[in-house]
Amino acid sequence: MTASATTTSCLPTKRLLFIHTGGTIVMQGRPGPLEPVLEDVMSYVRGLEELVDVEGVSLCNIDSTDMLPNHWEAMASVVASRRDEFDGFVVLHGTDTMAYSASAVSYLLEGLDCPVVFTGSQRPIADLRTDARLNLVHASICATLDVPEVGIYFGDHLFRGNRTTKVSVQSYSAYASPSLPALVEMGVDVTWPAPCRRPSGPFRLRSGFARDVAVLTVFPGMSASTLRRVVDGGAQAVVLRAFGAGNLPLDGWPQAISEVGVPVIVSTQCLHGAVELGRYAGSKAALDAGALSAGALTLEATLTKAMFLLAQPGVFRAMWADDLAGEIQPV
Repeated sequence: MTASATTTSCLPTKRLLFIHTGGTIVMQGRPGPLEPVLEDVMSYVRGLEELVDVEGVSLCNIDSTDMLPNHWEAMASVVASRRDEFDGFVVLHGTDTMAYSASAVSYLLEGLDCPVVFTGSQRPIADLRTDARLNLVHASICATLDVPEVGIYFGDHLFRGNRTTKVSVQSYSAYASPSLPALVEMGVDVTWPAPCRRPSGPFRLRSGFARDVAVLTVFPGMSASTLRRVVDGGAQAVVLRAFGAGNLPLDGWPQAISEVGVPVIVSTQCLHGAVELGRYAGSKAALDAGALSAGALTLEATLTKAMFLLAQPGVFRAMWADDLAGEIQPV
């Protein structure tokens, strides 16, 4: 389904909260390393205040490589505590870990009934040749629309946050959603390529992330003893980035999966497509050994879901296949 819409008639009555966390969008430093600097971004998007009423709150001012699970919970808590005051939320965030944060926050905000839009930029907002200004304006417009989801706005698209991954360090279209079309496309007209989710129950703020999760990228000749070593080192769940549709070597891997005693989730190294355990002998043996499938989940959504479920005692295997926030099902 594709539709166009005019947004200006509804914008003046909308109230948005900007949640500042840092990132390239507010960085300064050339020449030399870029560092986040807290400043008023509204001064760079003159005219936006005529369309929306904006307030701001600063949670932190860091490079997104320093983002931690407690920051994810803080973002979700702000949304939960101020839902009655604002029509939507815009999270200013660094690009490197934005997809992790958006995925994590989506799991925390059960029954979300308003837009929460993450955005950032490849170049600082103070630069002349920057993508930050248009990203911020369009993210703000998306936060006024009837899209009750955690999304990422970048380039020309609003994507579902937990279906999004960063694919470029050079392009201004830095993100892609390999298994789901964009929720909103900002061209000359505003279009909706994919339907958004609707809350199926009351709003609830969830909590908790366990950090003892490991990610291993399988390569030809890699020993299955690597899996045992990371579990012996304290990992309570392991994501295996396997070949193709989730295929793993037969030599030692099924036995290791069955013996380590923690959830092992099989993901894929491919950008497009989904894991299909059982399609080949190696993945069938992994499935029989107790491996779980990541399906079409991005690595970011897979990892943060594992962290979230590990923090909920006794539910990991029972809830792994559940669609918590649209990470599995399109709608």
